[in-house]
Amino acid sequence: MILSDSLGGPLAGIRVLDFCHFLAGPYATMALAEMGADVIKVEDLDHLDSARNLGPHFIGEQSLYFASLNWGKRSVAMKFADPKSRQVVLDLVRSADVVLDNYRPGVMTKLGLDYDSLVEVRPDIISCSLSGFGATGPSARGVAYDYTIQALSGVMSLTGDPDRPPGKAGISYVDHSAGLAAAFAVCAALVERANTGRGRYIDVSLLDVQMSMLTYLASWQLNAGAEPQRTEGGAHPTLVPAQLFATSDGYISVFVGNDPMWARLVLVLEEPRLASEDYATNDQRLARREEVLGLLQYCFARQTSADWTQLLTKQQVPCASVNSVGEALKNEQVRARKLVTRSEHPRYGSYEHVSGPVPSMRASDTDRGAPLVGEHTAEVLGEMGYDKKDVDLLAAQSVVVVQ
Repeated sequence: MILSDSLGGPLAGIRVLDFCHFLAGPYATMALAEMGADVIKVEDLDHLDSARNLGPHFIGEQSLYFASLNWGKRSVAMKFADPKSRQVVLDLVRSADVVLDNYRPGVMTKLGLDYDSLVEVRPDIISCSLSGFGATGPSARGVAYDYTIQALSGVMSLTGDPDRPPGKAGISYVDHSAGLAAAFAVCAALVERANTGRGRYIDVSLLDVQMSMLTYLASWQLNAGAEPQRTEGGAHPTLVPAQLFATSDGYISVFVGNDPMWARLVLVLEEPRLASEDYATNDQRLARREEVLGLLQYCFARQTSADWTQLLTKQQVPCASVNSVGEALKNEQVRARKLVTRSEHPRYGSYEHVSGPVPSMRASDTDRGAPLVGEHTAEVLGEMGYDKKDVDLLAAQSVVVVQ
């Protein structure tokens, strides 16, 4: 079975300029790099990506937070405040297909890198801006983080148990999903450009993406006036059972999506009371939710999570032990899919990290460790026609950094 037609990846030959910091933007460009794009992290020496120094864990001089989001990229660094750097940036734009940033609206304009300025240099450029609230509307210039959007979008109101304060998701999923949306939009724009010869400006926001993910919950509220509420054990609002249960040594997630699945669950649990015709359909179980859940909890408490997972999986009942992150990383399916990979860097060494979101489309040369500041300045400028004397002069004048 052929998973990719090109060892260079499906985006081989596409150059992306990464004007990004922290998480959402770097995750978007990492996903593009994994599929073969030449991602160049363009860094301002006066305002480096703060993630470079984010602890508490480092490998040599490199922050593992930064390293986990910037592998497979190259770095060109310069002092944006120096007028001489302007021509270098424009030459980079001229060589690029995509410019992606995750600054607040207005920052790229101040840098002279807004879409209208970019198209004067590269008429078919694709420019994607990823921000908290987008480029329009009353909140456009507002500051937003993953936490902010989880609260604003209503998601925090649905997270946690009913008798506890609202909670947040355990990972920065708003940032990650927005990064995926940005990468998806860039790929769509590249297809469009191939068909029409025209680039475009793309405006993506964390809020846009999160609101779109409310899907059926939003539809229920908008059309039926139903306001979703938190449920005990992370239960699904309408499917029973679909939630966490305590076992003798931890927790297990069980999801019964239809009535035949329920019948198989009953066979495994060997509890006669659950075989009652009163529980045969989901509507019946929903009407008797507390009774059903009480019986199920009684059953699950009798054995370990591993025991139940083995028994239920054999009967094709969707389930999983609630793993720690360490346990998840050691999972045999995770390892078989090569979802944990390794990158190398000549200065700070080798480190493991999770792969990008579509490892089946991974290019063959993406195992470069996250770059040092300006590590590839001379290399990239050389590719654009700068001779060594020009690069050395710019470095001597502190316009650019050359490692």
